[in-house]
Amino acid sequence: MIPITKNIINTRKAAVIDLGSNSVKLVNYNIGIDNTYKPYHQESVRVKLAEGLEDGIIQEKYVEKTIETMKLFRNIVDFEQIDYVICIATSVVRDAKNNVELLDKIQRETGFKFKILSETQEALYSYIGAIRSLKIQSAIFFDLGGGSLEIVYASNYKIKTIISLPFGSLRLSQLFASKKGNFSNNHYYKMSQYITQSLPSKEELKILETQIPIIGVGGTLRSIAKYDQELKNYPLKKIHNYPISSESVNQIAQRLMSYDFQQISQIESIGSGRSDTVQAGACVISELMKKLELTELLVSAHGLREGTLFVSMQYPDEFFNDIEISLPQIHDIINLSTQSEHLSKYVEDFTSLLFSITLISEKERILLSQSISKIDILSSFRDVDNILYAVMDDDSSLSHREQLIVALSLIYSKKKKKSESLILKYKILLEKNDKKIIRKISSIISLCYIFLKTQAIVTSSYENFNLILKIYPKNNAFPEVLFKQACEKLETTLDIHVQSDVYYQSSFNRTLNLISVL
Repeated sequence: MIPITKNIINTRKAAVIDLGSNSVKLVNYNIGIDNTYKPYHQESVRVKLAEGLEDGIIQEKYVEKTIETMKLFRNIVDFEQIDYVICIATSVVRDAKNNVELLDKIQRETGFKFKILSETQEALYSYIGAIRSLKIQSAIFFDLGGGSLEIVYASNYKIKTIISLPFGSLRLSQLFASKKGNFSNNHYYKMSQYITQSLPSKEELKILETQIPIIGVGGTLRSIAKYDQELKNYPLKKIHNYPISSESVNQIAQRLMSYDFQQISQIESIGSGRSDTVQAGACVISELMKKLELTELLVSAHGLREGTLFVSMQYPDEFFNDIEISLPQIHDIINLSTQSEHLSKYVEDFTSLLFSITLISEKERILLSQSISKIDILSSFRDVDNILYAVMDDDSSLSHREQLIVALSLIYSKKKKKSESLILKYKILLEKNDKKIIRKISSIISLCYIFLKTQAIVTSSYENFNLILKIYPKNNAFPEVLFKQACEKLETTLDIHVQSDVYYQSSFNRTLNLISVL
């Protein structure tokens, strides 16, 4: 068996196993040299440990099912040759009187050593996982699991309040639904009243902002988001950063309430896997948004597993030796997580110049930076559809509309007609002025692609209503015809005159000598 490795610097793969109240999940990740990660495989088994909890003891039948699942996960981990495995247990294991015996048995039979997360750790790690990808400075965050609900309030990335409540979607279903998993009107009303009375108010959360977004994670929430997309014929199959209005959440909660267990299991976006818990989960989310007077919810596809992975990579000694990670250390992790990507100095200078002379707006500058950071995609795929899929597959802090603009700008720089057909296809997500923005960004991308591909040194300035570009190629194989076309495209799109000069190696050396003499 492969032991857990505490040094991930040279590791290419990692796995997180999450033993929850409703299901057990294994997610495998590819790890970048800078400790970035991307999931590439996931397994989920509905063990329903919370269902097997009687008088505080997890019953043997459920213990054995958990062991069998862990043996499957051990096979996958060994087959994939993963040498960094993090195993965490949450609400139901935390509450079980026989949790030590359960985890000892798992370790004996499978080699997996589990760490039981405290309520605070579960809330913080889940928040870190979500905020790493969404990068929202101030927010209310919640993680709705099978056994518990964690709520975090952060202002300017500083944690202000952490609350954990013992009602997840499975636990509430066990308390209020019938044995067949159905809710009577009376029982549903009692559940909603219980939830409302237990949820914290804005004052109890110590919220400072008058307007603040809410971010949510959890399997039940993802099912509700998919159902919302199904009802609206949403053109993208993407959950991360998907917005749902409080009105939609309430309507879905009411709709699901009118269905029985069998009818819910027939809904494609929910299925039998969530049919017995989604009613309670929808009720929790709806009541939470009402209580906090919030109008829109953002769904994160990243949460506890991603946050735990990142924390364990940043502070492995503390994490694996059960040393409490301090709040300042947590804030350091969040600051590290939310740093912006940097472009090439010359490209950065060029785009900053365009912004300073108001040829692009601040929002266009952000979208342009995101487009340029993905510019390698242009030489990675022959089929432009794959460019779209690659960009949209990224769990970005951008909205779905903004990600579409990035993808379509990249495609427009290479295939104008194909981009225009895609703009038409996704017009429901785009705004009136977006095609103009796409054309503008694509014209700048075409030029920057040449700068980056040739590794040229570029100086840019603006004088007498002229954009002046001086290009110093790394070698003499500079695509002057393509460069000229790109400059003409920029002139047409931005309505500006471009004056450009290319200085080859000999001229470049003389320029450097002159600078050194001066």
